[in-house]
Amino acid sequence: MKIAIAMSGGVDSSVAAALLQKEGHDVIGVTMRHFDNARYGFAENEGIQQAITDAAKVCDKLGIPHHVINTSEDFYRIVETNFIEEYKNGRTPNPCTLCNPTIKWGVFHDQVLKLGVEKMATGHYVKLIEKNGKFLIYTAADSNKDQSYYLWALNQKQLSKTLFPISHLTKPEVRRIAAEFDLPVHEKTDSQEICFIKDHYEDYLKKHLEFKPGNIVLSDGKIIGKHRGLQLYTIGQRKGLNTPWSSALFVLKLDVEKNELVVTENPDDLLVSEFHLNKVNWIDEIPGEEDKISVQIRYNSNPVPVQKLEYCEESLKVILKNAVRAVTPGQSAVFYRGDLLLGGGVIV
Repeated sequence: MKIAIAMSGGVDSSVAAALLQKEGHDVIGVTMRHFDNARYGFAENEGIQQAITDAAKVCDKLGIPHHVINTSEDFYRIVETNFIEEYKNGRTPNPCTLCNPTIKWGVFHDQVLKLGVEKMATGHYVKLIEKNGKFLIYTAADSNKDQSYYLWALNQKQLSKTLFPISHLTKPEVRRIAAEFDLPVHEKTDSQEICFIKDHYEDYLKKHLEFKPGNIVLSDGKIIGKHRGLQLYTIGQRKGLNTPWSSALFVLKLDVEKNELVVTENPDDLLVSEFHLNKVNWIDEIPGEEDKISVQIRYNSNPVPVQKLEYCEESLKVILKNAVRAVTPGQSAVFYRGDLLLGGGVIV
């Protein structure tokens, strides 16, 4: 096949390109320019420009063409604007789960297919298996690197044009293969969590939002201190409150209307046994009552068993078998049946 590999300049996508070429495919490298360095305070040899440079070096090493596709206007309009708006409204967004269906497998993917390729491959750690004409995502061989959580919003059309060449490999194996191919990025460290933020998200948000100090209050209403702006806190947070107290304090709620940060001394107050989602997407079929499914409420947490799903007019109610701690509005809740990714939604 003629395949485009979405190259981030990192070791994972570089090894994916090398493996596809070794299998005999006609491979081209494509890098997404989704923001401009100068606007975000990156030096010329940092950020997206460094990614483009490194991807070009790998393509040169492999002897394959390299293209750059600019999606910066769409990225700002869809992903970045949402990121800012979510923080403004007291939620903690996950920009990757929005970028993937709208930009990487949206605007970018559409442009990539115009290059005359049959499929777009990426360096994600997930398995993609076709069964009876359906394309299904399963967790990767390397559970420490599995990225299925970020792909819950993809659809069948997008997946039908996708390949994940390193799904069967662990990260150490990927680095070993990169060294065997003598790829110039084989020792490059993994990228930061939010690609368009140079240092700390606080510095970024200061450029877009006004931080309004307000009261820190206990769950019983007692005022015990001042916060610097609700955008700087998230549900379950314990450190960084800067409020002297006799015991540890945990963020329980961000009350945007009152501009109050509600905290508690009791971590069990953070336990939640049910919550609601919007923007729900099922990759294959809506799970039935008999399905034994679990839900993962943040990237670095383990899936927990679901008791029941109830469909409301504008949301999906998730009822858990056991309570979990710090369910955070704005984050993704992602459903699995074993190692099969079913879909997900955004916590409200």
